[in-house]
Amino acid sequence: MTTKKHIIIYSHGFGVRKDDNGLLSNIAEYLTDMESVLFDYYDLNEVSHELLICPTSQQVNKLNKIFNDIKQANPGSIIDLIAHSQGTIVAAMARPNGIRKAILLAPVFDMGLERTLSRYRTKPDAKININGTSIIPSLNGLTRIIPKEYWQERLNIRPFREYNAFAQTTEMIIIEAKQDELLPKVDMQELNSKIKIISLDGDHGFSASARGALLALIKDLLQEKI
Repeated sequence: MTTKKHIIIYSHGFGVRKDDNGLLSNIAEYLTDMESVLFDYYDLNEVSHELLICPTSQQVNKLNKIFNDIKQANPGSIIDLIAHSQGTIVAAMARPNGIRKAILLAPVFDMGLERTLSRYRTKPDAKININGTSIIPSLNGLTRIIPKEYWQERLNIRPFREYNAFAQTTEMIIIEAKQDELLPKVDMQELNSKIKIISLDGDHGFSASARGALLALIKDLLQEKI
């Protein structure tokens, strides 16, 4: 019996690179029997160390292109998707046709601006201008340059609607972080009943001792029904 090729596509969160501050690269390294595809949504100016944040619609287009290229090059393969934080919104909006399972880590349910802007306003070097260009220094040494189009598109995104629509065609599992320091607890009753919800100890990035449990859980979920 021929074993089908198993490919995982990763969708990283806001303001970081494809490794997602080590979270997604760590998962990829752990899943040794699967082929991992990590890519960047944003362009990086390596001279100025500026990360150029693009609007969500451009991220959606990039994810769909990556998926379509992989699907075309690997007919008959199992393709799953792992997304984190705002990368879960991008995945749901892209809604690629042919994903077997989508695992959403610490998904975002509120794309309103106030929660995010209030956090950035506490940074003394941050310059917020939702009608122009915002500049937000990052802890990882990269300055995030955010155009007004990102903020304008974000105001019109309805996470529950996007997740529910994606769940119509794809098996979806949400893994929420019990000690998430960035995202508030939300009532998930609006979610499609098809979506499986798992609560796991951990902060927004499932760091430190939470990482091992997350890795084991993801591997178990991906190996089901193969």
